[in-house]
Amino acid sequence: MGAEEEDLTDGSGGVYRKVLRAGNGESSPPLGASVTVHYEGWLLDGQKFDSSRDREQPFTFKLGVGEVIDGWDIALAKMAPGEVSTFTVRSDYAYGWEGKPPNIPVDATLRFEIELIGFELPAKRVEDMSHKQKRAHGMHQREEGTALLRGGQHDEAATAFEAGIETLGSLHSLMLGGRPDPSTMAEISEALRSCLLNLTQCQLKLERYEEAVASCSRVLGMRGEAENVKALYRRGSAWLAMQSFEQARDDLRAACVLDPKSKELREQYERAKAAHAAHKQAEKQAFGGMYGEK
Repeated sequence: MGAEEEDLTDGSGGVYRKVLRAGNGESSPPLGASVTVHYEGWLLDGQKFDSSRDREQPFTFKLGVGEVIDGWDIALAKMAPGEVSTFTVRSDYAYGWEGKPPNIPVDATLRFEIELIGFELPAKRVEDMSHKQKRAHGMHQREEGTALLRGGQHDEAATAFEAGIETLGSLHSLMLGGRPDPSTMAEISEALRSCLLNLTQCQLKLERYEEAVASCSRVLGMRGEAENVKALYRRGSAWLAMQSFEQARDDLRAACVLDPKSKELREQYERAKAAHAAHKQAEKQAFGGMYGEK
């Protein structure tokens, strides 16, 4: 190999790199990171066998978990974002004696040009986060979810809110068991409540009514939130969509008592009350027809 090529396998000659363009980032992706690349691959005779550029679609995979050939895991662990390099990968670091028919023969050494577009760090488990990290993660997810919700992306927003609820909920529970600073406790409680209520809005839009009931119930179970009007209204609306008319009527009536000036609440309560009455009448007629005189 040329002097400008670097052996990435401690002198064994398994993977050589030649940098064509230096990266613009200081760090390389760690194991477990989700990396996104553009690449082209050739046999040593110059025959191209694959190209993400020809497809005009970058390729994303998780580094170091066996999703790609060993040579790629070694190569990408040494790259920086923005870097473009060529790699010569010996067959035992590629597809070995099996090859990859029909394009890659057995025992084939391969050449790749790879551009590392970027990477995302592996998600940290909630239980491994510090209090500070949980707060930061939860607040970020709330902001991201709110922006997605405003843009009408309800499914994506729900995912963000659920992630925020996981970390904020964990922190909230830990704080309840100790002696937290009142202002910090209020901040975390408000953020958790906000995520839950916004999540219920997404769940109603997505017609995930049982989940909406559960989310609203969680808000109503929080300290000082038993009379949360939004939670009562949305849970009542979810009950109504599920044709659980009595529960819908009760929740919406409670919301109306708390906010008697809301026209929206009154109208939804009247719908639930009428639906409940119609349901009871239908039941009465059905049972009357079943057991009445012939």
